[in-house]
Amino acid sequence: MGYLALYRKYRPSTFDDLVGQNSVSSIIKNEILSGKISHAYLFSGPRGTGKTSTAKIIAKMINCSNLSADGVPCGKCDSCVNFLSSNDIVEIDAASNNGVDEIRDLRDKVNLVPSFGKYKVYIIDEVHMLTTQAFNALLKTLEEPPSHIVFILATTEFYKIPSTVVSRCQKFQFFKFSVDEIVERLNNICSLENININEDIIYEIARLSDGGMRDAINLLDQINSYGSNVTVDDLYRICGIVSYDYIFSLLEAIFNNDILKIVSYIDEIDSLGVDFDKFIGEVIVYLKNYLLYLKKFEFNDGLKNNIKDFSLLSDMYSLDFVYNLIFSLNDLSFKIKNSSFSNVLLITFFVKLSNDFKKINRNDEFKDENSDVSNIDNTINDMGNNFDALENNNKITKYLKYKKTRINNTFSTASKKNKELFLNKWNDLVSIVDSKDYSEIVGIISDIDVLVVGDNNIIFLVKYNSLMDRIYWLYEKFENMLMDVYKKNYKIVFLTDDEWMYEKENYIKNLKNGYKYTYIVEDTDEESNNFEENKENDVEKIASILGRDIISYD
Repeated sequence: MGYLALYRKYRPSTFDDLVGQNSVSSIIKNEILSGKISHAYLFSGPRGTGKTSTAKIIAKMINCSNLSADGVPCGKCDSCVNFLSSNDIVEIDAASNNGVDEIRDLRDKVNLVPSFGKYKVYIIDEVHMLTTQAFNALLKTLEEPPSHIVFILATTEFYKIPSTVVSRCQKFQFFKFSVDEIVERLNNICSLENININEDIIYEIARLSDGGMRDAINLLDQINSYGSNVTVDDLYRICGIVSYDYIFSLLEAIFNNDILKIVSYIDEIDSLGVDFDKFIGEVIVYLKNYLLYLKKFEFNDGLKNNIKDFSLLSDMYSLDFVYNLIFSLNDLSFKIKNSSFSNVLLITFFVKLSNDFKKINRNDEFKDENSDVSNIDNTINDMGNNFDALENNNKITKYLKYKKTRINNTFSTASKKNKELFLNKWNDLVSIVDSKDYSEIVGIISDIDVLVVGDNNIIFLVKYNSLMDRIYWLYEKFENMLMDVYKKNYKIVFLTDDEWMYEKENYIKNLKNGYKYTYIVEDTDEESNNFEENKENDVEKIASILGRDIISYD
């Protein structure tokens, strides 16, 4: 026989060999030993987490003539000896056999008795790929199969399984393996196969496999075939990603505003064939680990070498800056997936990030002698809660200080009529305003929605979190534009989708609890009763401001 791939060679044959999934294995093992075998099982979970392996272990156990008291097949009876070629174990790939004809053929054959063992086991992998007609053809047989039939269905996309099928099965959820579980298994295989690989590489394989044991063993097999003196960089090359050292160098170039180096870095990973979406994902993971480092998180041995540059990074970027960068990169990944110019988008993003950072870092208007980078870069993020670097920036400080007040004031005087009157001009705003005076605002109007309009206040929704840093610098100009168009001094506030969900739920809860929103004068923070109290009941008030579809009736 030729070479057998490691993931096939070391596929578990008993529940004792199965790594992780302890709750699944213990329940099923006890069922089999007590003779309470279900007629149908449904296994769901990510790829490479042991679903098919568990199905085969079940098939072997229930057909073994001399099963031991602890659930280990004897390996000597006809069922065990002929297990790999047995007609009693039928594996069906639903991805390629997903039609109603294949299922009808299966249904016609279920009455055939087993050749060796007590049960005929049908293992249907990727069962979510079956058509609706195929699922319907399977239902009756799945509900009342012959006593010698056991169905085991496996899927990576549980939500696609019809509820009528789910209700006829015992359901088991398989979870991703932890890094430590994968490392332990890989070390065992290395010991058995006399594979000599650095422990750092083992940990990186475990991390890159994303909780999939099969993927991890496959990577080990590949790296073992790569040659002697294998390095972590060789592993990155095989996986088509870049190293943490590379990501650190890119972040350093962004901090130093080294545009030439930024462009050359992106061109280099493009020429190496690195998937840009994967690259962004690795940068986000790197930044996540940096945040954990700042929070004094204890890393495992495999990651300690990868974070050696984090102490240097902490002199460049603050916690809040990294928060915002992660959200911006996440937004960028969606754009890159749908773009034919991903290289250009990526270069533009990092160059703009570097230039914006440089402007803020070197603008003396926002710095004092005690300022440092970790304070200054807070001004470009959407958190905006740290005022240390903004003490001389009165405009932005005032906006952030009165953000909650403006939300309160909008709700206190909001009405459906206010919003309708405002939208009459808003929908044609681009053609009304002078694009020369407000060119920056005109460019982002399509990315902003009007949520709630009060007598003198408005809440806007910013569709993309990455826009929030620009909003900080444009909000006053935005108010000036509204004054030109509406001849009214609106005080405005911008919210992200998450912020709006919170404020909306809080508003509804407050009204139901009898809380009355009262207008507060910004400069004094004192309540004012100059506004007429709304006499509508709470439900009608919520409906008029937030829309009637927000109301649910019990």
